[in-house]
Amino acid sequence: MNKASLKVYGDEAAVADARDGLPTEPENSWKKGDVRPDGRVRIDAGFYVDLGQDENPATLLRHLRAWLHECEARNITFDVPPLAAELHIAIINPGPDDELDFSIADLTLLVEMGITLSITG
Repeated sequence: MNKASLKVYGDEAAVADARDGLPTEPENSWKKGDVRPDGRVRIDAGFYVDLGQDENPATLLRHLRAWLHECEARNITFDVPPLAAELHIAIINPGPDDELDFSIADLTLLVEMGITLSITG
């Protein structure tokens, strides 16, 4: 199953502001000083949002586009100094015809919203 999630972290006030306008609720959140599962102490606040899962990477990309455009319509941006956002996409067992084809418009939107991209396979 291919999966996409968004990790947002930084200053507690900026994280709270970003979280308030999201089209979906975060699946996991933490505060500065919380202990991570590996025993280390978190140095910032943050959250993860599950953006979708699908066997077909193209279908997953359509879900991502819809979510990002909804954020854009709500004037949500992560491009503020005390905040960072990372879009994580995991492609599991891709087939020979599977593609994750980002357009220039997709990549421009990520840049404008202040989101970095990480794709693993």
